[in-house]
Amino acid sequence: MRTTPLLALAGLATLLSGCVSVPTPMTDPRERGPFMPQSQMPLMPNIARMAPSEGCQGEPLSAVHAPLPEYPARGWARGEQGWSIVQFDVDETGAVENVRIAQGVPGRFFDREARRAVEQWQFAPLSEGAHLTGCTVMFEFVLGQVRIR
Repeated sequence: MRTTPLLALAGLATLLSGCVSVPTPMTDPRERGPFMPQSQMPLMPNIARMAPSEGCQGEPLSAVHAPLPEYPARGWARGEQGWSIVQFDVDETGAVENVRIAQGVPGRFFDREARRAVEQWQFAPLSEGAHLTGCTVMFEFVLGQVRIR
């Protein structure tokens, strides 16, 4: 009995499928299990000295939307800890602008996540003509969690 070419190809595909490795998608290391610290938390800075915020006074800020940064996947996978000091300005409408990293240890992906989060922030509108500059916030990336200071 002869098999048709289509059936022969189907059998060959089944045979070869056991030999071929299919790449698995990268999974987020935060989904693999608990955070395993590989480094000590860097010493905390004197925020007032590193990032003075005199221009961010006189007008109260009321957050409408202020998500915390994500713990960076690379930092999680490497067991790294750190902090980022972010400065930003707030315009009359309550929008955040001019977001910049004042200092970060170890920096890199921690700073990137901190900056990304602050760029999404929105505050209640300020009084007419008000504009705050040099507002400062510090994020601590500690033991797999993010805290604001």
